[in-house]
Amino acid sequence: MNFQNPEKSYGKFGVRAFTASSAYPVEGALVFVRGRRSDGESYPVAVLETDESGKTPVITLETPPKSLSLSPNTGGVPYALYDVEVSHKDFYTLVTRDVQIYPDTTSVLPVNMLPLPDTAGAEKYPSSNIIVSGGGNVQGL
Repeated sequence: MNFQNPEKSYGKFGVRAFTASSAYPVEGALVFVRGRRSDGESYPVAVLETDESGKTPVITLETPPKSLSLSPNTGGVPYALYDVEVSHKDFYTLVTRDVQIYPDTTSVLPVNMLPLPDTAGAEKYPSSNIIVSGGGNVQGL
């Protein structure tokens, strides 16, 4: 969805994945971005991968018209909601629901990855999801 349509608005979005209280970047994490239709059904939007600095490329996502954010009494929501899943073979999978993307704004979701336990040569525990209920930790740039 990187095409531009003059009748719609768009925001930009990226992820920064770190571990150890944001001290070390996580390279090679897969980031799945999913949108949600009005009936609640989710659909895939993008699959990204973090680089050596723990960052994904910034992508363009569709949002409601910018006019909704300028007029609070229109009854519409001035942002689009997306779900973001970040997974890596050495870390628990993190899912952040309801990440808010505003028109004409670049947002970055910081993700602090939690390492899977080291089992000293034995097979690692299966990866589990950690659900973060809201996307309120998105930072604007």
